Amino acid sequence: MKEALLEPPDPVRREINPQFKSRLPAILEQVCTCLLSIEPEMRQLGIQLKEFAEYLDFEIEKVRLEIEKSEWKDRVDRAKLDDDREWLAKLRALRAEFDIDLMTSPVTLIRSMVERVQDLFGKVSQE
Repeated sequence: MKEALLEPPDPVRREINPQFKSRLPAILEQVCTCLLSIEPEMRQLGIQLKEFAEYLDFEIEKVRLEIEKSEWKDRVDRAKLDDDREWLAKLRALRAEFDIDLMTSPVTLIRSMVERVQDLFGKVSQE
């Protein structure tokens, strides 16, 4: 005997504050309108941030190699070597905190929030 595939039942909707209920469609519409305007800018920002990260990675590697090369010289300029190590540490600290996904995630988080609101309160429309 085949079992019929059942669609999950619609979640039970609870009554919410009437003022909130009346404002919810306008609020979500405004949020979505804002998302439409910032999404392209955030994509462009992501491109620029990736380019910056690539240059930063290059600088880190360049300084690391300069330090490594200096350490093998017969005469080492200790002050310069210490300065270079300090500079490398600063570059690495910046890179460690340079999370492109985190910096460009607000759009994803907002879109997810809108979906959760719609799931929780049902598809809302302005009447």
